[in-house]
Amino acid sequence: MENEIPKVYSPETIEPRWARFWAERNLYRPSDDASRPGFCLVIPPPNVTGSLHIGHMLEHTDIDTVMRWRRMQGRDALWLPGTDHASIATQMIVERELGREVLPNLEPGPEANSAWQREGQRLRLEMGREKFVERCWQWKEQNGGKIKQQMERLGASCDWTRERFTMDAEYSRAVTEVFVRLYEEGLIYRGKYIVNWCPRCGTAVSDLEVEHEERSGKLWSIRYPFADGAGFLTVATTRPETMLGDTAVAVNPKDDRFRAAVGRNVLLPLLHRPIPVVADDFVDPEFGTGAVKVTPAHDPNDFEIATRHKLPRRVVLDEQARMTAEAGPYQGLDRYEARKRVLEDLRGQNLLEKEQDYTLAAGLCSRCKTVVEPLLSEQWFMKMKPLAGPAFRAVERGRIRIIPENHKKIYLDWMHNIHDWCISRQLWWGHSIPAWICASCGELMVKRDAPVVCRQCGKAALKQDPDVLDTWFSSALWPFATLGWPDATEDLRRFYPNNLMIMGFDILFFWGARMIMMGLKLMKEVPFRELYIHALVRDAERQKMSKTKGNVLDPLEVTNKYGTDAARFALAISAAPGTDIAFSYDKIESYRAFANKIWNAGRFILLNLEKLPAAARDDLAPALEPKERSFEPMAAPETLMLADRWIFSRLKAVTDEMEGALGDYRFHEAAYAIYHFFWHEFCDWYLEWVKPEITVPLDGPRAPAAWVNFARSFQAALHLLHPFMPFITEELWHRLPRGEGDVSISLAPFHLVSDAAVNMEAERDFTLIRELVIEARDAKAEAGLQKQKPAAEVVAEDAAVLRLFQEHRPVVMRLAGLSGIELQSKAPGAQEAGPRVTATFSLRLLHKERVDPQADRMRLEKEKAKLEQALAQAERQLQNRDFVERAPQQVVATVEQRRAEVAVQLRKIGESLERALKPARGGYGS
Repeated sequence: MENEIPKVYSPETIEPRWARFWAERNLYRPSDDASRPGFCLVIPPPNVTGSLHIGHMLEHTDIDTVMRWRRMQGRDALWLPGTDHASIATQMIVERELGREVLPNLEPGPEANSAWQREGQRLRLEMGREKFVERCWQWKEQNGGKIKQQMERLGASCDWTRERFTMDAEYSRAVTEVFVRLYEEGLIYRGKYIVNWCPRCGTAVSDLEVEHEERSGKLWSIRYPFADGAGFLTVATTRPETMLGDTAVAVNPKDDRFRAAVGRNVLLPLLHRPIPVVADDFVDPEFGTGAVKVTPAHDPNDFEIATRHKLPRRVVLDEQARMTAEAGPYQGLDRYEARKRVLEDLRGQNLLEKEQDYTLAAGLCSRCKTVVEPLLSEQWFMKMKPLAGPAFRAVERGRIRIIPENHKKIYLDWMHNIHDWCISRQLWWGHSIPAWICASCGELMVKRDAPVVCRQCGKAALKQDPDVLDTWFSSALWPFATLGWPDATEDLRRFYPNNLMIMGFDILFFWGARMIMMGLKLMKEVPFRELYIHALVRDAERQKMSKTKGNVLDPLEVTNKYGTDAARFALAISAAPGTDIAFSYDKIESYRAFANKIWNAGRFILLNLEKLPAAARDDLAPALEPKERSFEPMAAPETLMLADRWIFSRLKAVTDEMEGALGDYRFHEAAYAIYHFFWHEFCDWYLEWVKPEITVPLDGPRAPAAWVNFARSFQAALHLLHPFMPFITEELWHRLPRGEGDVSISLAPFHLVSDAAVNMEAERDFTLIRELVIEARDAKAEAGLQKQKPAAEVVAEDAAVLRLFQEHRPVVMRLAGLSGIELQSKAPGAQEAGPRVTATFSLRLLHKERVDPQADRMRLEKEKAKLEQALAQAERQLQNRDFVERAPQQVVATVEQRRAEVAVQLRKIGESLERALKPARGGYGS
């Protein structure tokens, strides 16, 4: 570090230096002391495909705040970093890069992206699986380090020696082990069922990966003639192209309109294939005409109807969403072109009875936004009901605490209605399914290691299943596979279960629920004790951020402009549980100003430290080492000035407030507590109070108590600020006199402020002094005397209050800008018009400007109205039985105290108004 203290805080130079310092020294690797209490959180692994966005920055700010706070408490904290291979996303990006290489001259944009994707898919097939996977690994090695660099720059206090990747060798061994175990237990099976198929990505996707969007569509009513020529049934559908795969028409058995039709055959329009009319309870008589088409290969509900009635399943759409040979003359057409042709032909044959507007919920692939197709496909599935039961009970019974509480109910509802999970994907990049099929006899073998010959026929004709596992299958093992499972490692013993998981609501079911199920199944223990669901970051108008809207905030752009600490603090102070964050550059700008305030306070201390004799500076270093890591003022309370007693008592209160808030992940409350304390108590009041003591020249070798207390309280404030603003606090902490022990403020345990510092009498007295100074300043401002130093008269009924003011008269005069103070124990007469009134004292300035009685009365009337409103509000609260019974006792007591104080102020305001309304005798004052 440079010895010179810059006038302006420059995060662009300070932050990268400390980021390198933390990373190069591996400061955040836990010790090998297994006796120390640990604390573990494994990172929600960002996809290796790209850069961190502002949502990641919020998540990492929350995580890092907790980890730094836990280290300050003496916990051996592990934040384990890593990245996810992201099967679909990575494969799409590599395909696009391949396309870009052969089509380099296209103007970037949606059309170019589509062209690059199509060309990349063609090139992938041309180069073959092995070479394409090699290309994916190359891309991962070239780009995977970007996320680590970004996280280091954002101050993430991870243990990078434990960094993991969901496809590294040991992790892949764990994935294989889980698949084989669950298959052997019958929880994983292979079968032909309806899946969500994305024609663009060319793979099955799970229900959770389908987004539903309301769209305007049509409902078409189609005539299905009876095979015997006696009439027809009218069937309503929103997807007429799939009727080519119909194998029945279904009606509700209780629907009298169709009782005579059940058991008869109708002719499938256009293809003239006879199909039966069946009765099934699933059919809603109120939908359309009451008769529905049954297309078992392209609708999950129809698939179940077909199973119950033993109907055939005809696949008329292929994996590219084109019509198959089963579609007859429509073979080869795209699904939407086929729809047009089918409707034209139905009209031509007078089989289209009606067309009407209809709002439908279109299912879109969450990755590429293509409309998915329900498709009959052979896939691998996992039975979820046996896993969901223990996971349901773990949360219901409190073994895992979900914060905020409302997400607990959402989780339980989802687990109660869970379905089997399609875990196979038709991709090349990902974890290969450890299953082999014999080309000779069709035997299926699931093994940990590749078999050589078929166990059934003995032939070496085995081919591995070409599919890969869903990314969420492997990431569901993250809390224990990252710690060395299936081996019984020391990390697994020390850090499992993890203490905490922090994630966004959008992956609660994709990932959170599945981690709980897998942890309970394979580890017989929950994966984490607490699950905090953080908010979403929106723009200043609370709109969702998106590139198309142009309202996306890039974390690195933000940090380069305003500094990481400012951005982190802006996110933290906005992060109320369960409430989305309205975020803007203006908000970050305001907390950049807060960083400057911290810097200026530190600079004031450091510049004045330099003026101390060398011996006094040397004396200060050991004095700043807190006794048993607790901070308390130097010397006995009776020998300390009021400001010292007050600031340490406030430090204790703020520390406790932050401890409680962070324990419940109320980051916004903790951030506000230290913000208010540092700016409005430490800087605005304490620093100004002690400034004469700090700036007076010293000759002796000992640092006086005023200096020790000032430096101690500042250092304690740095500790409280550090979890939110690690860079500026590290810089200033290193510049303070200190011993040679700790290398970083982040590793210097901070066992709160000592209980011995609590001094409610000092807090009460200081509050009275502060109130007196504020009233004097306000009176001067109203009289236009800000630049002058008038005298003031202060009247109080309590003799102890007058003694307090008398004792601190010089400080009050200096802070309020007064030339003198007259203290009176008797209320002034009517001729002394319009004093400023509080519950404890009244004040008026003594100067030679004639009073405007009318303006003074108006001010008093306005103040009276405000107090009446405050009193009414307090009364309403105390008359509310729910509030009195449910609110914390301290909160109720605070409201009662406020009511009493306001009542006293109202009485005194009333007395002042009565005096002001009497005929004045021409006095002076304000």
